[in-house]
Amino acid sequence: MADIQTAHGFRTHVSQKRYSVMRQPVVETKSKKVLHHEWLVRFDSKTGLERVLRPAEISGAISDLDLSMLLQAVEKINEKSNNVPIAINLSGASFSDPDFEHALFDILAKLELDASNLIFELTETWHLKDLQPAIRLLNILRDRGHSLCLDDVGAGAASIRYLRAFPADWLKIDGAFVAGAAINDREKSVLKAIMGLKDDLGVRFIGEGIESQRLHDFAIEMGFDAIQGYIIGAPELEISS
Repeated sequence: MADIQTAHGFRTHVSQKRYSVMRQPVVETKSKKVLHHEWLVRFDSKTGLERVLRPAEISGAISDLDLSMLLQAVEKINEKSNNVPIAINLSGASFSDPDFEHALFDILAKLELDASNLIFELTETWHLKDLQPAIRLLNILRDRGHSLCLDDVGAGAASIRYLRAFPADWLKIDGAFVAGAAINDREKSVLKAIMGLKDDLGVRFIGEGIESQRLHDFAIEMGFDAIQGYIIGAPELEISS
C-alpha cells in the first residue's frame, strides 16, 4: 500500500477513495434548525489526519482531495434526497494549483440545483503568499450564489490577514479559541472584538468545538449565530470508502 504521507500515496488513496466522508451539523442557535452539514474526511489509515493533510498541502496533492470531495458533494446534492446544504473545505494550497480552477468549474457545471445548496469553507491551515488568485476565485463563487465560510478564525496568524482580504458570509471561530474565551477574560475580550465586526462585515458567526453544556451556554451568551460540536451532533458517516 502506498505511503499516504507521500504525494503519490496520497493521490492513490484519493483516487481509489480509500477514505470516508463524515457529516456534522451546523445548527442555528435561535431556531435550533440544521443550517447545513459540514463534510469531513476520514482516511483508511492509522496516521493522524493532520500528519496526512499537511504533507499533501506542501506537495500540492491536497487539490485532488478538494476536487474529489466537491464531486461527491455535487452528486449527493443532485440526488435531491436531502434539502440540507453541504459545506466542503477548500485548502488554501489548492489555489496554487494552476489546474485547480478549471477542474473546479467543470465539476460545478454538473450541479443541477441552486448554488445555495453548496457552501465552501476556506481553511486557514495553509499560509497563502499571493492572495489575489484566491480572492478572485472566491468572488466568482460568491457571485454564483455559493455561501463562503472562513474556517478556523483565531487558530493561526493568518486570521486577520484573511479577514481583511477574503469575501465571506460566515466566520467560523476555532474551537480552541472558543474554549479559551470561556475561561479567560483576555481571550473573551478578543473574541468579543472580533464578533463586533458582524454588522460592518455583513457576516454571521459559527462557534466550533461546542462539546459541553458549559460551552453551549457560553456560545449563546456571546451571541453566536450558529454552533457546531459533539453536544449538537457528532460526525456521522455520509459516504463510506
